[in-house]
Amino acid sequence: MTLNIWKNDRNFEVEKHKEQLQYYVVEHNDLISKARQDLTARELKIMDFVISKIKPSDTNFTKVNTSMYELTNVLDLKRNGKNYSDLARNIGDLRKKEVLIYNKDRKSVTQTGWVSEATYEENGQVEILLSSKLAPYLLDLKDNYTQYLLHDTVQLKSKYSILLYKLVREADKNRGKNIVILQGTPDDFMEWLGAPKSYDYGKLKDKILTKAIEEINLKIDDMDLELLQARRGRKVVLVEVHNNFIKQNNFIDKNTRKVPMHDWTK
Repeated sequence: MTLNIWKNDRNFEVEKHKEQLQYYVVEHNDLISKARQDLTARELKIMDFVISKIKPSDTNFTKVNTSMYELTNVLDLKRNGKNYSDLARNIGDLRKKEVLIYNKDRKSVTQTGWVSEATYEENGQVEILLSSKLAPYLLDLKDNYTQYLLHDTVQLKSKYSILLYKLVREADKNRGKNIVILQGTPDDFMEWLGAPKSYDYGKLKDKILTKAIEEINLKIDDMDLELLQARRGRKVVLVEVHNNFIKQNNFIDKNTRKVPMHDWTK
């Protein structure tokens, strides 16, 4: 169903969206590396925006109050009826689409949607309530979590760039003091990034990884990503994405990198 109810669009707190971009998105690592979902780039950004509204002191989900004006500004969209209707559809899809989250400790899988409900007012105000099943992955996080600026993900155009960015952030256990290495098999990267099932590693590299790395390096100030791959014969058996950006320009000898296999190539 297409929504088109906005009769008197109002500018609620015109400068609020600029401040919101500097808020952190904080989520449990399992939601980054162990969750399986099929969100578009815009849906990923909307979720990051809503999560950035969560306060560290929150112990349960309350309705997130925002507006179409704020959403279009945060997502760098034109303010018009079509984009408002599209955003409402995107939020509706977040209610319908499922996410599967694997819990290694409990050896269980949580199946849930992203958004529980949403309400839209004629003046452009929007209320969004997240699914309660997401609470363990977004509330009262003491450890095993990743945080990043909302500003970073909303400027990335590709969903693969957003997902790879989050995986690299999660892999950064020393907060930029050392070279970050995201390592996995080609199948791991296929699953992490939700690549089409018809893709082999060649297509994954050419159509997803290389392009995502190029966009991230262009737009994210503290990322300088490099793709390496280990072969066994002619077959690629292991893939690494290195973030070579080091905070405070600390010198690191590249020979000290932990490389578990021989025959690494770019």
